[in-house]
Amino acid sequence: MAEREIKFRGLKTFQIFSGEIKRVWIYGFYLKRGTYGDPGPQAHIFVYENGYEGYRVDEKTIGQFTGYFDRDDNEIYEDDIVSLDDGRNGVIDFFRGAFVIRIGKTKIPKFLADFRKWQIKIIGNRFENPDLLAEIFKDQSLKIKKKRGVK
Repeated sequence: MAEREIKFRGLKTFQIFSGEIKRVWIYGFYLKRGTYGDPGPQAHIFVYENGYEGYRVDEKTIGQFTGYFDRDDNEIYEDDIVSLDDGRNGVIDFFRGAFVIRIGKTKIPKFLADFRKWQIKIIGNRFENPDLLAEIFKDQSLKIKKKRGVK
């Protein structure tokens, strides 16, 4: 059996000395752990850099690496927004044990494994580009209605 790389990413938000808010993606393995004073287990991404170091991240932003890459060799994660070579856009999701692309408001998602690397380009993600996500689903529903002859 081939070894698969299982890793996650999560968004860490912090304030620097100037008061500016920074957001940074942390890539590594996911673990919920509690530390002294926490109300309960918190989401952490651990990274190996001369020993393991854990970073608390926003639990809602945690997404798993799909094992697939886009046309520019970028790793594709859950919640990435992708553009397909046929002009459609979608979002990566985990559904019934498989990674899928949800395209517009279609009820049945497409398996990510059915697409070739050259067909997919990451154009954002649902956390940093919520306006893009809303636009994708609105545009896709309009295309479907036009094809059916509905105004």
